[in-house]
Amino acid sequence: MYLYHIVFEQDDDRYADPQIALNKGLSNNTAARFYSNGGRLFPELTALTRPLYAEQWIDFSMAFGADFGPVSEHYLKFPMVTEKVLVFNREISSDLFAYVEDEYMKGETGEEGYFTKGLPSKEDLMKQYWESMMVADEYLKRKPYKHPEILVFETIEKHFLEYI
Repeated sequence: MYLYHIVFEQDDDRYADPQIALNKGLSNNTAARFYSNGGRLFPELTALTRPLYAEQWIDFSMAFGADFGPVSEHYLKFPMVTEKVLVFNREISSDLFAYVEDEYMKGETGEEGYFTKGLPSKEDLMKQYWESMMVADEYLKRKPYKHPEILVFETIEKHFLEYI
Protein backbone atom coordinates (compact mmCIF):
# COMPACT_ATOMS: atom_id res chain seq x y z
CA MET A 1 0.00 0.00 0.00
CA TYR A 2 1.34 3.39 -1.01
CA LEU A 3 0.50 6.93 -0.02
CA TYR A 4 1.02 10.00 -2.17
CA HIS A 5 1.92 13.58 -1.34
CA ILE A 6 1.33 16.33 -3.92
CA VAL A 7 4.17 18.45 -5.31
CA PHE A 8 3.27 21.87 -6.71
CA GLU A 9 5.03 24.03 -9.27
CA GLN A 10 7.61 26.41 -7.83
CA ASP A 11 5.50 29.52 -8.46
CA ASP A 12 2.61 28.15 -6.36
CA ASP A 13 2.42 29.47 -2.77
CA ARG A 14 1.77 25.90 -1.54
CA TYR A 15 5.07 24.72 -3.02
CA ALA A 16 7.49 22.77 -0.88
CA ASP A 17 10.76 21.77 -2.52
CA PRO A 18 10.60 17.99 -2.95
CA GLN A 19 14.40 17.83 -2.89
CA ILE A 20 14.36 18.87 0.77
CA ALA A 21 11.98 15.98 1.58
CA LEU A 22 14.15 13.61 -0.48
CA ASN A 23 17.18 14.73 1.56
CA LYS A 24 15.61 14.98 5.03
CA GLY A 25 12.44 12.87 4.89
CA LEU A 26 8.83 13.89 4.53
CA SER A 27 7.44 15.63 7.59
CA ASN A 28 5.28 18.57 8.56
CA ASN A 29 8.32 20.80 7.94
CA THR A 30 8.99 19.52 4.40
CA ALA A 31 5.39 18.93 3.25
CA ALA A 32 3.24 21.02 0.89
CA ARG A 33 0.64 23.28 2.53
CA PHE A 34 -2.25 21.78 0.61
CA TYR A 35 -3.95 19.26 2.84
CA SER A 36 -6.66 19.96 5.37
CA ASN A 37 -6.01 19.17 9.02
CA GLY A 38 -9.10 19.75 11.16
CA GLY A 39 -7.17 19.05 14.34
CA ARG A 40 -5.01 22.17 13.82
CA LEU A 41 -7.84 24.65 13.33
CA PHE A 42 -8.70 25.14 17.01
CA PRO A 43 -5.85 23.61 19.06
CA GLU A 44 -7.37 24.39 22.48
CA LEU A 45 -10.68 22.85 21.47
CA THR A 46 -8.88 19.86 19.96
CA ALA A 47 -7.13 19.28 23.28
CA LEU A 48 -10.30 19.86 25.30
CA THR A 49 -12.31 17.30 23.31
CA ARG A 50 -9.48 14.77 22.92
CA PRO A 51 -10.83 11.33 23.81
CA LEU A 52 -9.12 9.32 26.53
CA TYR A 53 -8.38 6.52 24.04
CA ALA A 54 -6.43 8.81 21.67
CA GLU A 55 -2.78 7.78 21.49
CA GLN A 56 -0.23 10.28 22.81
CA TRP A 57 1.58 10.43 19.45
CA ILE A 58 -1.46 12.09 17.85
CA ASP A 59 -0.12 15.64 17.56
CA PHE A 60 -1.87 17.59 14.82
CA SER A 61 0.84 20.26 14.81
CA MET A 62 3.29 17.60 13.60
CA ALA A 63 1.01 15.85 11.07
CA PHE A 64 1.09 16.21 7.30
CA GLY A 65 -1.44 15.16 4.69
CA ALA A 66 -1.40 12.48 2.04
CA ASP A 67 -3.67 10.76 -0.47
CA PHE A 68 -4.48 7.15 -1.28
CA GLY A 69 -3.71 7.87 -4.95
CA PRO A 70 -1.85 10.53 -6.92
CA VAL A 71 -3.82 13.76 -7.42
CA SER A 72 -1.41 15.54 -9.79
CA GLU A 73 1.37 14.83 -12.26
CA HIS A 74 4.09 15.42 -9.66
CA TYR A 75 4.11 13.74 -6.27
CA LEU A 76 6.09 11.94 -3.64
CA LYS A 77 5.16 8.28 -3.32
CA PHE A 78 5.93 6.22 -0.24
CA PRO A 79 4.88 2.90 1.25
CA MET A 80 2.73 2.96 4.35
CA VAL A 81 5.62 2.01 6.63
CA THR A 82 4.07 3.36 9.81
CA GLU A 83 0.88 2.67 11.69
CA LYS A 84 0.77 6.35 12.59
CA VAL A 85 -1.50 7.13 9.65
CA LEU A 86 -5.02 8.14 10.57
CA VAL A 87 -8.06 8.98 8.49
CA PHE A 88 -10.70 11.54 9.45
CA ASN A 89 -13.86 12.75 7.72
CA ARG A 90 -12.74 15.79 5.71
CA GLU A 91 -16.32 17.08 5.50
CA ILE A 92 -16.16 17.71 9.26
CA SER A 93 -12.88 19.59 8.75
CA SER A 94 -14.62 21.73 6.13
CA ASP A 95 -17.40 22.54 8.57
CA LEU A 96 -14.83 23.43 11.22
CA PHE A 97 -13.05 25.66 8.72
CA ALA A 98 -16.34 27.49 8.17
CA TYR A 99 -15.89 28.83 11.71
CA VAL A 100 -12.46 30.21 10.72
CA GLU A 101 -14.06 31.87 7.69
CA ASP A 102 -16.83 33.25 9.87
CA GLU A 103 -14.29 34.85 12.22
CA TYR A 104 -12.66 36.52 9.22
CA MET A 105 -16.02 37.66 7.86
CA LYS A 106 -17.01 39.06 11.25
CA GLY A 107 -13.83 41.14 11.26
CA GLU A 108 -14.55 42.41 7.76
CA THR A 109 -18.32 43.03 7.94
CA GLY A 110 -19.23 42.67 11.61
CA GLU A 111 -21.71 39.92 10.72
CA GLU A 112 -21.66 36.46 12.28
CA GLY A 113 -23.02 33.17 11.03
CA TYR A 114 -22.48 33.76 7.35
CA PHE A 115 -20.69 30.41 6.81
CA THR A 116 -21.80 28.56 9.94
CA LYS A 117 -25.55 29.07 9.89
CA GLY A 118 -27.14 25.68 10.47
CA LEU A 119 -23.90 23.97 11.47
CA PRO A 120 -23.38 22.25 14.81
CA SER A 121 -21.23 24.13 17.33
CA LYS A 122 -17.43 24.03 17.03
CA GLU A 123 -17.37 21.80 20.11
CA ASP A 124 -19.83 19.31 18.62
CA LEU A 125 -17.96 19.30 15.31
CA MET A 126 -14.64 18.68 17.04
CA LYS A 127 -16.16 15.76 18.94
CA GLN A 128 -17.48 14.40 15.62
CA TYR A 129 -14.03 14.90 14.10
CA TRP A 130 -12.42 12.81 16.83
CA GLU A 131 -15.17 10.18 16.46
CA SER A 132 -14.44 9.94 12.73
CA MET A 133 -10.81 8.97 13.40
CA MET A 134 -9.71 5.53 12.21
CA VAL A 135 -6.53 3.80 11.14
CA ALA A 136 -5.90 3.74 7.40
CA ASP A 137 -6.34 -0.04 7.06
CA GLU A 138 -9.77 0.14 8.67
CA TYR A 139 -10.78 3.03 6.44
CA LEU A 140 -9.78 1.10 3.33
CA LYS A 141 -11.89 -1.90 4.39
CA ARG A 142 -15.06 0.16 4.85
CA LYS A 143 -14.47 3.53 3.11
CA PRO A 144 -17.11 5.29 5.22
CA TYR A 145 -16.19 8.82 4.07
CA LYS A 146 -16.51 10.13 0.55
CA HIS A 147 -13.73 12.62 1.27
CA PRO A 148 -11.08 11.19 3.61
CA GLU A 149 -8.56 13.40 5.36
CA ILE A 150 -5.39 11.31 5.60
CA LEU A 151 -2.84 12.48 8.15
CA VAL A 152 0.60 11.03 8.76
CA PHE A 153 1.93 11.56 12.29
CA GLU A 154 5.50 10.43 11.76
CA THR A 155 8.36 11.50 9.50
CA ILE A 156 8.75 9.27 6.47
CA GLU A 157 12.44 8.56 6.09
CA LYS A 158 14.07 9.68 2.87
CA HIS A 159 14.92 6.19 1.63
CA PHE A 160 11.18 5.39 1.41
CA LEU A 161 10.39 8.40 -0.80
CA GLU A 162 10.13 8.32 -4.58
CA TYR A 163 9.64 11.50 -6.60
CA ILE A 164 7.39 11.05 -9.63
